Amino acid sequence: MATGYVILPVFGGHAPDGSGTVNNPARPELTVSSGSQTTNAAKVTWPTLLFAGATADEHWEWSFHLPGDYASGGTLRLTFSTKGTSTNGVTMKGAACCLVVGTTDMDSAIYDTVVTANGTPSATQGITTQITLPLTMTNAAANRPINVMVGRDQDNGSDTNTNDLVLLAASFEYTTT
Repeated sequence: MATGYVILPVFGGHAPDGSGTVNNPARPELTVSSGSQTTNAAKVTWPTLLFAGATADEHWEWSFHLPGDYASGGTLRLTFSTKGTSTNGVTMKGAACCLVVGTTDMDSAIYDTVVTANGTPSATQGITTQITLPLTMTNAAANRPINVMVGRDQDNGSDTNTNDLVLLAASFEYTTT
């Protein structure tokens, strides 16, 4: 057994309700490097998700099939920075919803228990930090559809950072067969 990975491209996900009008979605944006361009090269530009500071909880989702070599587990690994220099803590949250093909009604599916993790951003804006969120994975099995949600948990007392959080990368890690 080893660790398997599903890369979750930040622009490859979606707002929680599709239109972004109900569930306070994070905002996709391009983060452009302020560094000088290398001769004959473009500016380095990162697709990112912006989770606003000191506002309501914000969310983002990804939908995919669990890989054929999925055996167990499910951890979200998030790489982020903040737009500011505060090292006050941030709290991220995540949850999963797995469907049993032929059994689960996707029209009434709900997320498993929401888990949270705290992180301390760098005092230097743009320096990244990572948070991992071990998910509750009810009904998880190889080749089953899964929806994962990530969010900034603004109403959690441990999130005292008023700066915007910039999500640079996300992945789903699991144990393989």
